[in-house]
Amino acid sequence: MDIFRVSKGIPMKYVALTSGRNEEKFIRQTVEAVLALVPPPVAYIVVDDASTDKTPDILAEYEGIEVLVLKNPRHETRGVNLAWALNSGMKRVTKLVPDWDFILKIDADSVLPRDYFQRIISEFDKNPRLGVSSGTPHDEMVWRGRASDGAKVYRRECWDDIGHFTPGNAFDTLALIQAKQHGWVVESFSEVKYTQLRTWRRGNLGRWVLSGRSRYFLGFPPWHTFLIAVVYATDRPWILGGLTMFISHVLTALGGLRKPHSKEYYTFAGNYAMWELLERFHERRLT
Repeated sequence: MDIFRVSKGIPMKYVALTSGRNEEKFIRQTVEAVLALVPPPVAYIVVDDASTDKTPDILAEYEGIEVLVLKNPRHETRGVNLAWALNSGMKRVTKLVPDWDFILKIDADSVLPRDYFQRIISEFDKNPRLGVSSGTPHDEMVWRGRASDGAKVYRRECWDDIGHFTPGNAFDTLALIQAKQHGWVVESFSEVKYTQLRTWRRGNLGRWVLSGRSRYFLGFPPWHTFLIAVVYATDRPWILGGLTMFISHVLTALGGLRKPHSKEYYTFAGNYAMWELLERFHERRLT
């Protein structure tokens, strides 16, 4: 296994992980971009989550990856199967490389430039409390204090504090809040760009409904969602999208559904909502 060094001369190992289902349209570009990274990961796990298209055939063409094939039943809640798949991939890559220092989690529709990891790791080198980081997709915005879902890098110690991805919608956002709960810094860097072949835009009202429900379970109070809806008023569909998100949050709260996380987490999430909102209104969005 290759070992590379960050600027301070400390030996480091990094691994990479992708999970996807029926990604024949994009997976080839994702895999080839990861294999072309400088330096390359010491191990690259691609989880095939029971694909029924040509994804398995495409993955079989590459010798530089290990494919983990899953046959999990399909769960009706968005995000559950992906979290299951990623957790399986994390276990497998840790078995292969027990002493990894950083893990690069790449979506199956993300294409990274050759120097992506090199540039991100330099930011970790500058800040020992940086726990999760990413670049930003072309033509999309990411808030300060967040990390883009498409190509995140986790520091090993931060990941150990998080423990695993909690199955459910918005599990990526939950992991970021949990990282902050443990005192880690989360950040995106606008100067480090990558491509998302299938961008996630909330033009469909169903996406906004899902966002509102997710915010309830993540522990954001309704007033916070309302103010965020105001911020999103200029996003498509104008005004209606943010309003739908807010109404969805309120209706979910009125339904009295059980919140699945710990009391300590929700105490932190409530406090986090206040200063996170201040960040959003006082910091420029990354482009």
